[in-house]
Amino acid sequence: MSVIQKIEKLREELGGRYQLGYERHNLCGRQISVACAEDAEALFSRRIHRDDLDRLESNLPYWVCVWSSSLALSRVVMNGNYLAAGTSVLELGCGLGLVSAAACLKRARVTASDCQPDALLFARMNCLQIAGIDPEARVIDWGDPPEDRRYATLLCSDLVYDPLSYDPLLACFEILLETGGRVLLSEPNREMGRLFFDRLDEVGWVFEEISESEDVTVYSIQRSYRG
Repeated sequence: MSVIQKIEKLREELGGRYQLGYERHNLCGRQISVACAEDAEALFSRRIHRDDLDRLESNLPYWVCVWSSSLALSRVVMNGNYLAAGTSVLELGCGLGLVSAAACLKRARVTASDCQPDALLFARMNCLQIAGIDPEARVIDWGDPPEDRRYATLLCSDLVYDPLSYDPLLACFEILLETGGRVLLSEPNREMGRLFFDRLDEVGWVFEEISESEDVTVYSIQRSYRG
């Protein structure tokens, strides 16, 4: 099946469940269109009215929008020397897949993952539209990550907003990252986010800022193997 045929098939499938729209962005001088759910506010409203309070937070469709953190991480991927062609890459919580698409443009071997199957369909469509590549797509639950494969680089965009998720996310790092591998993580400078980096330090990970703006900071994170 050609790239165009794959895009049309995904658009038809998603169009049956969402009002599709496009956000236009400049990615390192490249004008791109990111497929998204045009009716994001309506989706949030329906979910709020449908779900009970205990399930609400985990089920809110945050992934239907392009967030500043994903743009910041995508630019680091495109401009930096962190991904060589052929590098094995896993994006955790890929949402619409913009960061995965940036990694595809760098000719990395990309796997997009999310706990929401529809997010993976959007991610595949955006990678196809932006980079002409159909990445592997996997449903991954941080509470039960697969142990069949490790990756040289993990990409994480705006994932540390809930302290209850910190330890499961760090467990994913341990299971999914190759020895000597790197996590690239973007975080929108929340006060809550500082707790995650405190936790990183406690359990033996080292990190450094590699890109900073008023809105978002991108970090490189690696396991500390010192004594």
